[in-house]
Amino acid sequence: MKNQRVLTIPTGENFRELGGYPAANGQSVKWHKLLRAGHLGLLSKSDLKTLENYGVRYDVDLRSKPEVDMLADQVETQNIEYIFDPVFKEDATDNSKTPAEMKDLLESHPTYGRDHMENVYRSMINTEHCRRSFYKLFQILLKNHQDGQSVIFHCTAGKDRTGMSATFILSALGVDQKTIEEDYLLTNQVSKPVIDARLEKAKEEGYTEPALKSLRFLYSVSPDFFNAAMDEINKLYGGMKQFLHQGIGLTDNDIKKLREIYLE
Repeated sequence: MKNQRVLTIPTGENFRELGGYPAANGQSVKWHKLLRAGHLGLLSKSDLKTLENYGVRYDVDLRSKPEVDMLADQVETQNIEYIFDPVFKEDATDNSKTPAEMKDLLESHPTYGRDHMENVYRSMINTEHCRRSFYKLFQILLKNHQDGQSVIFHCTAGKDRTGMSATFILSALGVDQKTIEEDYLLTNQVSKPVIDARLEKAKEEGYTEPALKSLRFLYSVSPDFFNAAMDEINKLYGGMKQFLHQGIGLTDNDIKKLREIYLE
């Protein structure tokens, strides 16, 4: 598969490459080393083979146990190591709620979508369990030093936990924040057909306009969510560099090794 930002994985969702972004010291992120995605629970044998051929060696699953129990990753292969690394102990992103529960919630709390997601993003910064999961992800990244092998990290939709993971990784590699935010927001473009179809289904099920607007916030990413996380980082740590060190626990040597592995 040639170098491309959005990967064609028909039975997957929101599969993307982090290669090619300009990074520290005039270098750029290597291709075929870092993949981000939504769940891998419906992968066909053909798509799994594509990932193997792509060089995927580690599959880091950032979902909670209820989400994994509902739809386990389809990566039964000797070549890919599965790592369960839940950012949240419970399903904080509402992926395991029933349609009826979700409708009741959104109809009774019209601003729930935006409010909830901003809280989710802040909690990824200020909650120790979340920060420990990001530290574990970085430990896997540091093991991925062989040429031609890559790490895939994902949650359910590949947008929130995955989006913040990509933000921290690209920040550690010296990618500028504008580029990082653009990569984060790319989900809305890549996942538009899926988001639109889900909203159309909800409309047919009788959701009111305020509830549909709230639901769109839950299905999408937003600069407001990204900024909520950045504001929390600045408030608690004084900046991304300090957060990577003090919040996640990376050393100067870790950053140096990451750049040796992932930059060219």
